[in-house]
Amino acid sequence: MAVDFMDIAGHEEAAEKVQEMLTLQSSILDALPIAVMGMQERRIVLANHAVEYVFGWTPEELVGRSTRVLYRTEEDHARIAKSVYGALRRQRTCKLEFPCRRKGGKNIVCLVSVARIGEDLQDRRIIATYTDITEQKRTEQALEESERTLRALLRLYRKPGETS
Repeated sequence: MAVDFMDIAGHEEAAEKVQEMLTLQSSILDALPIAVMGMQERRIVLANHAVEYVFGWTPEELVGRSTRVLYRTEEDHARIAKSVYGALRRQRTCKLEFPCRRKGGKNIVCLVSVARIGEDLQDRRIIATYTDITEQKRTEQALEESERTLRALLRLYRKPGETS
């Protein structure tokens, strides 16, 4: 049996390149400040380290689990699936704000960006990012309330005969 050493060297070089790319991919995912999860059939198959910041779960605790752990109720879980998979049947990506739940039970609001993996949803494989926007939503709500209060005060203290 003849051994082609050039062929073996080529395979080793290709394997090294693949390993370099996997290491780079892992580093990129870990550097992101947003939670990134890969899912198939509503099971988490990949999670970066930012899931701990957003959800309180470590990647190891999430991988293999149902996505149900990310949401407040069964109804929320079903509703986001309907919204996301409905949109992904028509387009490659979608983005929405949705109520979620952290590991300890605290409710949060997340900006969820989702993309299907591949050209269709045959295996229901998706990649999703979650950004906790709870504080941003609270700030927006407080600002809106301040504006309403200010308008009410201005109406109350407007001098008689003045027009707006």
